[in-house]
Amino acid sequence: PSKWSAETPTLYTAVLDLGDDLGGELVSHRVGFRKVEIKGRVFMVNGQPVKLKGANRHEMNPNTGHHVTEADMIEDLKMLKRANCNHVRTSHYSNDPRWYELCDEWGIYLVAEANAECHGLYDVLDREPRFERMVVDRNRANVENFKNHPSVLIWSMGNECGGGSNMRKAEEVVRTMDPSRPTHYESFGEGANNPAGIDSHMYTQPDDLERIANDATLTKPMYLCEYAHAMNNSMGSIGDYNDLFDKYPALMGGAIWEWQDQGLWNRRDPKRPYLAYGGGFGDKPNDQYFIHKGVVFADRSPKPHFPEVKRAYQWISFRDLGDGKIAVKNRFAFTDLSKYSLKWTVTSDSGVLTTGTMPLSSVTPGEEKTMVLALPKVKAKPGTTYYLNLAAVLRAPERWAERGWEIANAQFPLPVAESTLVQAPKGDLEIDRAPDGGVEIKGAGFGLTFDRATGTLSQMSEKGRNLLSPGGGPQLHLWRAQHRNDDAWAARGWAVNGLADLQREVLDLRVEKGRAGGAVVSSSVRYTGKNGFTALHLARYTVYGDGTVAVDNAVSPSGRNIALARMGVRMLLD
Repeated sequence: PSKWSAETPTLYTAVLDLGDDLGGELVSHRVGFRKVEIKGRVFMVNGQPVKLKGANRHEMNPNTGHHVTEADMIEDLKMLKRANCNHVRTSHYSNDPRWYELCDEWGIYLVAEANAECHGLYDVLDREPRFERMVVDRNRANVENFKNHPSVLIWSMGNECGGGSNMRKAEEVVRTMDPSRPTHYESFGEGANNPAGIDSHMYTQPDDLERIANDATLTKPMYLCEYAHAMNNSMGSIGDYNDLFDKYPALMGGAIWEWQDQGLWNRRDPKRPYLAYGGGFGDKPNDQYFIHKGVVFADRSPKPHFPEVKRAYQWISFRDLGDGKIAVKNRFAFTDLSKYSLKWTVTSDSGVLTTGTMPLSSVTPGEEKTMVLALPKVKAKPGTTYYLNLAAVLRAPERWAERGWEIANAQFPLPVAESTLVQAPKGDLEIDRAPDGGVEIKGAGFGLTFDRATGTLSQMSEKGRNLLSPGGGPQLHLWRAQHRNDDAWAARGWAVNGLADLQREVLDLRVEKGRAGGAVVSSSVRYTGKNGFTALHLARYTVYGDGTVAVDNAVSPSGRNIALARMGVRMLLD
């Protein structure tokens, strides 16, 4: 028979005749044939290494709460597939049985979790002998209910209950009931103390994850059961994580926390309904907006996180080899790229210059192949940037997307000859040093004043009017208002380092003539926070004769692994 995988979800109908000569009962069930195994530290399906790239999913509907319909499930599957996800962890309970059937049909790898989560109590119940039977029974029921689903690759004992005797007993029971699937439980950690089939972490930093991948003392694949916490303006490091997943065989992938916001529609004002979070109905106590941390909104419309996930999880990657040559990597485990076409465009600041299309069918699973694009010669214009844009698109519609849906993309700058660069604007500049060591530059209709005390612009005038607010010259800025993600992880470090109130010390301010009659002002400013934190800010202002100012900035924070709230330069206009 053909084997089942998330890429090729082939199912057969098994019929059991439970009767005898006097009559009886027929029972049918959709089944798939596939094998899960671990070789060394590599997680494999049907003999091929497989990466799990997906998300944690709660059952959620913004109108009905935790009651979901089949239509909700199908919409989730469509969006998951569109985001290049091949995996879901059923956090933190057994789901509606229909969900497992649909994952069999649509092709989603499941980490099937039992309904065991203590969270706030954590290991209190795990150490209590009276709770052992309940923990074990919930795990036993999870296996009995869903053991015939090919989409279930891994059994998960639960979530955040501690790694004590009750969860260890549950793992032993599950492993005995079904030795064909590996077990998982994050609180067991890694190494010799972990009885489960795979090691697991949550919210491990990329540097630590790479250390784990290279740790020769470890013997099991590593799975991030939760990572890239998608609350507020977050999840920016997901590309770093997935680069590591692709690089190291021991890293089997992970599940973003989480797939969907858990808000509810508040329609008290019918004209202005909104997706409410904790406190939105006058409820107390509440968890405020800590329930809004999904890749999609509660109504399943995409958030800005969605295209970021789609890009990081894409199963086709590209490398620019120059001269119109592109290396195309097929990261699928079982299918070639015959479903997709490669569309390319050359663009400039003014729009699309040329396009082309070619098939990708010849790239087999795991293969990287060089393709040559028929790129036209572009006559470069001065000051114009040119890009080669690549997109892999569906050649025919799938149940989850229309024909032409883009599943992967890349963009590469095209080389531009130096002769096409814009010449520096010319004009006469008057350069003076102020008595206090500052710098004054005057040109036709404009003037700039650099203050020695602050090391930055104090005036930027046009026709005698200062465009800057008082004290609004460019300054290094390493802080921002915190949100709930920061409360849990980084904000304490910001306070310890004093990022909100940095003290400034000007080390140097100098001026010299630049090319084509311009001027170059260089400043060196040291910012000091608390507990020894400093940041050196070097700024180079190139002033041209027409009033154009180009700025280059270099920032060097003290120490390693300093979590900065942001890094940038802020200027305030009047």
